[in-house]
This record gives sequence, structure tokens and C-alpha cells, in this order.
Amino acid sequence: MYFYDIRYMFVTTKVVIIYSLSIFRVFSLCKFITNNMKSFLYIIAFAASVLIVFLSNAKGVPQAVTKAPGESGFDCGACHSGGNFNTSITLHVKDSSGNIVTQYEPDKTYQLEVMVTGQNNAKSYGFQMVALSDSDNKDQGRWTNLGTNVKTQNMLQRKYILQSNPRQDGIFTATWQAPPTDLGSVSFYFSGLAVNLNGSNTGDSPVSSKLTLPSSTISSLSDFHLNVVKIFPNPARNIIYISSSENVQPLGIFNSQGQKMSVNLTDPEKGIDISALPAGLYFLQHQGVFPHTVQTRSFIKD
Repeated sequence: MYFYDIRYMFVTTKVVIIYSLSIFRVFSLCKFITNNMKSFLYIIAFAASVLIVFLSNAKGVPQAVTKAPGESGFDCGACHSGGNFNTSITLHVKDSSGNIVTQYEPDKTYQLEVMVTGQNNAKSYGFQMVALSDSDNKDQGRWTNLGTNVKTQNMLQRKYILQSNPRQDGIFTATWQAPPTDLGSVSFYFSGLAVNLNGSNTGDSPVSSKLTLPSSTISSLSDFHLNVVKIFPNPARNIIYISSSENVQPLGIFNSQGQKMSVNLTDPEKGIDISALPAGLYFLQHQGVFPHTVQTRSFIKD
């Protein structure tokens, strides 16, 4: 009986000591918080803001990340990275008949379709896009008939469209009404993200691109002088040349998805080397024969 009494006293004493230490730790923590209340509140506020941003990103990142002029220059990769989904993004601008267009008419409406795709079992996709005039980088057009999981958001005095929730098929649609008057070329800047839905921003793959539509007015003026500028040979395999009665400067070569190709244009009189480009349809943009205009000529790479 004495042995059990001693053991009981030992256990009771241990419990009392542990309980006392717990009270002391709580008291010490309360005292630390009281003495460092300002720092503690900063920590809580920072943690809360991180949590809010993390939870809201699924409904569209609250920053402009299309790499358009006037933004930070970053796409979704500023926060999301580490994925191996080989993400790609395309934009199709279609008229009322469903035909893909390469120019716009003032005040006409077009159906836009953004497609974000990924490999290696990407779980879902998001996007962001804005339309700006090339002349002054101002917001142009009006967004209507937003598709499933698409919303608008005002940022940088511009109206962006982006996902309200991710989509597993990566297809986002909206109607864009062109500016009521001819404002020259309009560029669509857009970015996409393939995610693994692991609850963090790691293991995701971003992508961004751009598509420029000239106005039909400028295109008509260009068509009037098509004989002024020619690309030959067409189709071509290695080198293309520009034949022109005017002194024009090439500005860039773009694929059919509006992506600018890495091609050396420093000395076009000696020819432009396109041997590294994949086979397909391409567009050469150059200074127009009219002041402050841009013309586009197409060619095929064998």
C-alpha cells in the first residue's frame, strides 16, 4: 500500500509540474505578445494577406500579368513556377460566321476563344487578357457575353478579362466589340497557366503571347499598294527577300498564332534567314508605304 501511495504522489507531482509549466508558457507567450503587440499584429496581418491572395488566385490573380506595356513585365511565372506541363496558349478571333479573322472592322463584334493546353497531366487552367491600341497602349473595345468561368476586372485603368474559376478544358470565350472608329492596329496581350491543384503555387507552368489585328482601313490602303512590297521566294525554305520600290523596314515575323519569331532582321537586303523556323504560315510585318502605318505580308515556310 505504501508503494502505491508513493507512486500516486509521484504521478500527481508530475502532473502538477507539467500543468504549472503549461500555465507558465501561456503566461510567457501572453507577456511576449503584450510587449511586442505591434510586431505580432504585423505578423498576423501579413499571414492573413498571404492567405487571402492565395485563396483568391483561383478566381483570377489580382495583378496584371499579360506582359502588356505598362505592366510589371511579368506573367503568371512571377508566382507560379516549377511545373513541366509545356504549356501553350492560342487566341482565335472569329467573325459572326465563325471564320478566323486577321483584321478588325470598327464597331464590329467578334467572338474570342482562348485555349490553354498542357501536357503531363495538368489538372486545370486559367488565363488573363487585355486589348490595347498599338498607337498609345490604351484599353480598346468592349467585352460582353462572357463565357463560363470568365469575368472582367479593372486594373491599371484598363478592363481585363480573366478566369473567375479555373477550367479543366482550358477554353475561355468572350465577345469583343471593336472600337467605334479606326484607331489603327489593336494588340491582344494574354497569358495562361496550367496548374496541378496541389494547394500551392509550385509545380505550375505559365505562358504568355500576343496577337495583333490591323484595322480593315489600314489593310485596304495596304492592299492598294500590294505591288509595292513583295516577298520572294514564296514558299521558301531557307532565305526570303523583300522586293520594294519604297524603303521599308521589317519589324517582325509572326506565326499564325500571333507569336513573334526569333529571326535576325538587321540586314534584310542580304535576305532573311528563316531556316530555323518550323514549316507553316508566317506573317512579315514591316513599315507601311503610308506614314505611321504597318503592313503585313504572308509567306509559307516549307
